Amino acid sequence: MALTLYTFPGNFRAFKALIAAEYNGLEVETADFDAAAAALSPLGKAPVLQTPAGVVFESNAIARYLAKARRDTELSGSSFLEQAQVDSWVDFSAHEIELPASVWTYPVLGYMEFNLAAYNKAQVDLAAGLKKLNDFLLTRTYLVGEKVSERAKRASEQ
Repeated sequence: MALTLYTFPGNFRAFKALIAAEYNGLEVETADFDAAAAALSPLGKAPVLQTPAGVVFESNAIARYLAKARRDTELSGSSFLEQAQVDSWVDFSAHEIELPASVWTYPVLGYMEFNLAAYNKAQVDLAAGLKKLNDFLLTRTYLVGEKVSERAKRASEQ
């Protein structure tokens, strides 16, 4: 199955897809995001995954697609409930970690205008999100279930 992930070098949003592919033992070719790749996505944004069956856009959807591409690894959960719990943590990460981290760092990197109030709020919000994550993990090793998945681990080692 030929999979191509179009993205920019160092795009942190693409990393989650590449990690899911690695754990599932899937080969994903990366390619530069250019005008042709932008035309693949309805939003015109990176990353975008080209599959033999069509296109998947938005980083979380791409990561979910790759995590579910091999059901035998149970990477996206071993039950319907665990799948929903994985989705919950993916959404938590997008809203409580990625968003404030982006608002905090993008002005520093020159991607957006600096706003002191937003910058300060982002720091507080990121700290609160990381505290919630840390507190949850104080009594467990994994966010969902008892393992990443021995099958997924073996698949990535092949």
